[in-house]
Amino acid sequence: MTKRSVIIYLSLIFALLALVAGWYIASFLNREADSVSFDSSRAYADVQTQVAFGPRIPGSTGHAQVQEWMRAELESAGWQVEVHESERLGHPIFNIIAKRNAEPPQIILGAHYDTRMIADHDPDPAKQTEPVPGANDGASGVAILLELARSLPVDTVPVWLVFFDTEDNGRIEGWDWILGSRAFAEEIPINPRAVVIVDMIGDADLNIYLEKNSNVAIRTEIWNTAASLGYDNVFINEEKYSMLDDHTPFLEKNIPAVDIIDFDYPYWHTTQDTPDKVSAESLHAVGDTLWHWVVNGQ
Repeated sequence: MTKRSVIIYLSLIFALLALVAGWYIASFLNREADSVSFDSSRAYADVQTQVAFGPRIPGSTGHAQVQEWMRAELESAGWQVEVHESERLGHPIFNIIAKRNAEPPQIILGAHYDTRMIADHDPDPAKQTEPVPGANDGASGVAILLELARSLPVDTVPVWLVFFDTEDNGRIEGWDWILGSRAFAEEIPINPRAVVIVDMIGDADLNIYLEKNSNVAIRTEIWNTAASLGYDNVFINEEKYSMLDDHTPFLEKNIPAVDIIDFDYPYWHTTQDTPDKVSAESLHAVGDTLWHWVVNGQ
């Protein structure tokens, strides 16, 4: 091989390597959102951990333990954690707020972490004064938010993750529903583009209907995202329930808010609301949908 042939040959090799490297870099920088970024097995483990703390009734040991655990998980994922303290009807309130920086939120994702003190819907009258384990009603929404904290890219629009206290003890003397979110909405001066609440979304037989009070534009965005990911069998494009939930105080403040909830849950407010009624697949459908909605909606 002549010297000229060697030079030509090496030039072709270097050009080919440069082409391959360029393709790889371009593919990396322009990669689509990865649907496995939301780890549903880890989210399901978070449900189990919360239930293992015992009832998370305000003022209980489990309630204090879950607060510290959530803080540790969020801080280890790189989020700044603040506690919004308030009081309603004589009950102290501790809303846990996670943010990445000091920017005001464009999106708030919320869930309640407390559990109901009595299982007054239990089919066994002898168990109706026992506490609710809260695997789906409470723990599932918290698990979604924690896994989003671990998996959302750092360069998303400003997002706050808010874990609301004292949501679930209405129709009990001296208490009311949604005390934590009402205190937050009334006392924290924010004006996000959207507030999205996840509540009871781990049901193994998941059927999420459009909630009638929710902001139509935001819920349409989320349901369209779910359909594009193949979850239209779970996110059902029909209205069914009108809910009083943690989105309500924000709607009352004219802040666009959506409630993602499966209210067709036979173990609601019973002692049977345990982790075996929850599935990682259901958590994945909701978490993956919200992950893509936040990442791709910028």
